[in-house]
Amino acid sequence: MTDKKVAIVNGAASGIGKAAALQFAREGYAVALFDINPIPDDVIAEMDDCIAYQGDVADEKSVAYFIEWVEEKYGRVDVLNCNAGVVVVKPLEDTDYEDFMRVATVNLGGTFLFHKYVLPIMKRQKSGAIVNLGSVSGHVGQPQHAIYGATKGAIIAFTRAAAWELAEHNIRVNSVSPGSIDTPMLRGDIALESARTNLPFEEVKREREKEQAFCRWAEPEEVAEVICFLASEKASFVTGADWLVDCGWVAK
Repeated sequence: MTDKKVAIVNGAASGIGKAAALQFAREGYAVALFDINPIPDDVIAEMDDCIAYQGDVADEKSVAYFIEWVEEKYGRVDVLNCNAGVVVVKPLEDTDYEDFMRVATVNLGGTFLFHKYVLPIMKRQKSGAIVNLGSVSGHVGQPQHAIYGATKGAIIAFTRAAAWELAEHNIRVNSVSPGSIDTPMLRGDIALESARTNLPFEEVKREREKEQAFCRWAEPEEVAEVICFLASEKASFVTGADWLVDCGWVAK
């Protein structure tokens, strides 16, 4: 049990999830970390109070066990931050059903499962804040990203519906839609495009940077700041919103 606020962060081993977990820790939260990959030792070392679990967000038994463990350890869950996701970059006719199911099950299914098992705790508390990770791909059409974009658009819609469903329980639900963020996932995306086009990685990267008004990629910490704001009491009147952190991409 703890008097600290407790944040669950999935997808916490790298990228935006890692940055958000560290930011929550800096703000004094106890942090429960979940990822299909091991949480790096240097991340754990930076936290005063955390637990870490290696599991698949699409595995219901793992998710249920993890959240039960968090409740037994801390007695509360104040924040849920869902970041875990995968991407398949292929033309539609080259995308098979296995690709579709993997992206849909991890991105949307994982978000659903964490809500399903965290909500009973938050409802008993009569409080909580949830921040889901959408994407600019849920707002604009990106070639070879149709399945990924569809799941991110679904997460945004899921967030809006959940916000209204949970308002009577004093639980806020919002999403954040990043543009191009310097993460292993995006670098992998650029590497695939580089191989497909026979263009150097840095040349492809420069072209993709032009999709942002400032012609640069963001650091994961820039998105983490928005996630932690939405989870905080500073955003006490914000629910059902999708916050674009896309450097003007959708505004163009």
